[in-house]
Amino acid sequence: MARIVHYVNQFFGGVGGEDRAGIGPVSQAGPVGTGRGLARLLEGDHRIVGTVICGDNYMAQGGDAAVDEVVELISGFGPDVVVAGPAFGSGRYGLACGAVCRAVIDRLGIPAVTGLHTDSPGADEYRAWVPILTTAETAAGMGVALENLARLATKLARGEELGSAYQEGILTRGLRRNTFEDLRGSTRAIEMLLSKMRGQPFRTEWPLPRYEPAEASDPVARGTPFRLALVTEAGIVPAGNPDRLPSGWATDWMTYTIHDRQGFAEGEFESVHGGIDTSFANLDPDRQVPLDAARSMEQEGRLSLHPELLSTTGNMGTLRDMTRIGTEMGRALIADGVQAAIVGST
Repeated sequence: MARIVHYVNQFFGGVGGEDRAGIGPVSQAGPVGTGRGLARLLEGDHRIVGTVICGDNYMAQGGDAAVDEVVELISGFGPDVVVAGPAFGSGRYGLACGAVCRAVIDRLGIPAVTGLHTDSPGADEYRAWVPILTTAETAAGMGVALENLARLATKLARGEELGSAYQEGILTRGLRRNTFEDLRGSTRAIEMLLSKMRGQPFRTEWPLPRYEPAEASDPVARGTPFRLALVTEAGIVPAGNPDRLPSGWATDWMTYTIHDRQGFAEGEFESVHGGIDTSFANLDPDRQVPLDAARSMEQEGRLSLHPELLSTTGNMGTLRDMTRIGTEMGRALIADGVQAAIVGST
């Protein structure tokens, strides 16, 4: 028999709605709320031995400390598997489910699974670490979600390895495994193309990532001086890279003072980008970040240049980290009154 612990928020735990979203974590023996439906669907003699309930606001505002409290209560039941949610398209609840599952996997060393809609913030945040069952956007899909969560929980309880994302109905996790197929790749590709041309269903073996559309901002009024910032993902840093900006997989960004510079002289700044030939950029860093041209325009009274260069390395950066870095840069520039930015790319 496998011992399963269920994590839910205040609403699905039957405690209350938004008026109780601030409650701290509590635990109860056995299944509670939606867990009763999940318990009926578990196969074999696996059972839910305990439920941990916590308010959405408490989790959202409590950060790691709140997750620690929840994991401690979960650990007290001695679980073999943890199930969180399903949270569907919920923001706070989905993030909490992902955070709890990741902490359980990392700290307790036991499997955990949750169910989220593909557009839930928790889906993008935790898909690389947590098996996330894809669900409907709302609780109208509760029945199907619980059936699938019960199936996955049962499989994990048996110690079975999960199959591909397509087989299990979970979000892709960025993991690749070698498999054997009866037909060679070119034959499979032609069959998919023919199915597409005939209007027949087919499934690609290489699904394309989904990106949020980037909306263009309003143009700067012509003839009006504006505040401009220089930003780059080319890894332009002072010679010697004193802050040790990584040449790839960067998770942070740097600022460098440029208010006293007319341009980037060879030997004073360099590119540490690990995905391009940096020789031309190192000969003249203004090729990557046009400080010389921007300074000339400033002297003509056409703009006011922000005194710092914002720099990171885009080489092999994850979409999650690059999105966060871009957001942090944008907020910092807006706070400084910047109206436009030139982002020197590779």
